[in-house]
Amino acid sequence: MNVAETEGPSTGVKQKMQLQVDHIMFPVYFNNAFLAFVEENWKLKGVGRVFSEPQNDAFKGVYLQGRSFYVEYLSTVESEPYWSNALCVVVPRELWRYYAKPDLQSEHFLVPKFGCGFSLVSPESPHLHTSLPEQTYDGLSIRISATLESELKTLAGQSWTLPPQVRVHGGLHHAHDMLVLDAQSRVVAPLYQANPLLREHL
Repeated sequence: MNVAETEGPSTGVKQKMQLQVDHIMFPVYFNNAFLAFVEENWKLKGVGRVFSEPQNDAFKGVYLQGRSFYVEYLSTVESEPYWSNALCVVVPRELWRYYAKPDLQSEHFLVPKFGCGFSLVSPESPHLHTSLPEQTYDGLSIRISATLESELKTLAGQSWTLPPQVRVHGGLHHAHDMLVLDAQSRVVAPLYQANPLLREHL
């Protein structure tokens, strides 16, 4: 993973680096049965690789993997009340120092503030998208709010550009408002939640 900015070879001008999206997460609380509906919906769409993982101490998850990133729907356990929608981006650990008092930090994840709309993932995480079997389907795209866009472009005090799969949607307003679409502009996530401003994709 490159640092956020580098100097050009002859001009000395710093070049913005592109954020690497690893996955996007949509949690529900203590509701494993809901994951079965999500998994069935994804399989019916017939896009990407759909798979689930066994229950662990904190959550159970179901996944939709495309070529560039994966979508994670998870059901937390009763003792984990602070999860929210998040765009998970791979950021070198030396830049994590920018967040002096994060709400959550583990070996491979850092959440600056609960509900902020993003989390940092270590390049050494064993569960990165790049560790999964390569996929050919590249039709997944992400829509975020302008609020989250501004946060991401200055993440960890650096200057970043967003990958082409991530774009702003005018119907989204909060940092945790986010949407995943397939190549036919059908909603992949979040599912079974009402937002009439997004009816064009339903």
